[in-house]
Order: sequence, then structure tokens, then C-alpha cells
Amino acid sequence: MKGGVLFFIGFLLLLSGCNKSNLKYEKPYFDFDSLINAQSKALIKAQATLSKSVSLNGKRDLSTVKADSVLLTHELEVFRQLDVINKPLYRNAYQIADRDRDPKSNLLMRTYRALHPSPVPAVTFYYLQDLGHLKKIESVYREVNTLYNTERSLYLEFDDISGTPLLTHYKVTGKQKMILSDSVLFAIEGSFLPAGR
Repeated sequence: MKGGVLFFIGFLLLLSGCNKSNLKYEKPYFDFDSLINAQSKALIKAQATLSKSVSLNGKRDLSTVKADSVLLTHELEVFRQLDVINKPLYRNAYQIADRDRDPKSNLLMRTYRALHPSPVPAVTFYYLQDLGHLKKIESVYREVNTLYNTERSLYLEFDDISGTPLLTHYKVTGKQKMILSDSVLFAIEGSFLPAGR
């Protein structure tokens, strides 16, 4: 089971890596690359441990490992896909909606909603005061091509550590349908615990 799960997760990352462009471009909405880079450095500095659960078509695998740069690159790469909202193709394609309060908490919300078809139909940020006090990000990433189609719900949660948001929890759930095969349901969930906490 473990080998199958690792192969599947590796395949997902390979597919997502194929879409990454080396071109530099402005980031008018939110810089996901910088967020992931900063969180990776902060988690390494905090000597965080990752507790992870992977479910593939209902079969579950659990693991706990110390976070390092290789692991964090592997685990968080999928969230870089959200940066597609900044690509020149989608410039002016998103409407920004601010709401005073999240009805389920005391957090403020900002949602970027696509006005035209996009791999990321919407992304919502939950925060205190401003985006520098980020608490959660929720989004969906959809991809359709001749080989497969996939939909992933993406979730990141942050805690305030010494006045700075630190990633403490993430989740990726969804399904993938390969050509000439059944749909695969998957769920990946991880929690980071800094040393000494």
C-alpha cells in the first residue's frame, strides 16, 4: 500500500511540475511562491515535525517525520499551483470581494473569484486585521487535459508564532480520472508541530 500511495503522490507532483513555468511575471493578486518559500524556511527554523495521513480510495497510511527542505518542497509544491491566478493569461480575470467577517469566526475574509474559466475558480483568505495576520487559505484547483482530469480542494491553516503566521495544518482532497481508468479518490492531511511545543 505504501509504495502505491507514494507512486500516486509522486505522479501528482510530476504532473503539477510539468505546468510550472520558469518565466517571471508580476503577482497582482497574491504571491503564493513567496508564501511557500517563507513557510518552508520558518518550519525548518522551528525544527517542525510533520504528522501526515494519506488516503487513497479509502486505504489510509500514517507517518511522522522531521521537516527538511526536501520534504517541504515535496509536500507544499501542490499549493504553488494557486499562483496561476497571477499569470498574464488571467490578468484582470479575478474580482476581489472583501467581507467584513467570516460568519463562522471573528476572522475577516478576502475572496478572489474568477470572472472567466480558470483552473482556480476562487481562492479565499481568512485573516485578522490584514493579510500579514493570515489564518487560513481555501481554494480549488481544476485541471483537464487529454490524459486526465483532476479536482483538488486545497486548505492551509496558520497559527501566530511570535507575531508571524506559521503553517500548522494543510489538506488536499479530491479525485483524479485518468483516461481509460476509474476515478481515484485521495486525501492528504498534514500537521506541523514546532520543536518544544
